Amino acid sequence: MRQSILIAVAVTLALTPAALAADNAPVLGKWESTTETPQRTFQVVFEFTEVDGDLKGTWRNPRGPNGELMNLSWDGETFSFERDIEAGGQVFRLSYEATVDGDTMSGKVTTPRGERAFTATRSS
Repeated sequence: MRQSILIAVAVTLALTPAALAADNAPVLGKWESTTETPQRTFQVVFEFTEVDGDLKGTWRNPRGPNGELMNLSWDGETFSFERDIEAGGQVFRLSYEATVDGDTMSGKVTTPRGERAFTATRSS
């Protein structure tokens, strides 16, 4: 009995990374994002990958600069991540929270100036 339980636990632990990899599939790829503000429209390209079961990401702004994403989390319903931007010699953290429906991501980005809606479309 004890040996059966240990075998079941070992099999479960061995399969966990593969199960997690499949769960991240809805958010992986390159996404073209748009955020509207009263001053202008911001466009950013996000790219989400998976390395050893962990979500990783980068962002690219057509006007520069580029950077790494932080604190990526996907629970099967809500996708969240953060990025830092520099403006006027200061660093600001932007926090994103979204849902994903096929090739469409929509949600909010929280900035030091409040929340804004954003959308993104998977381009690859």
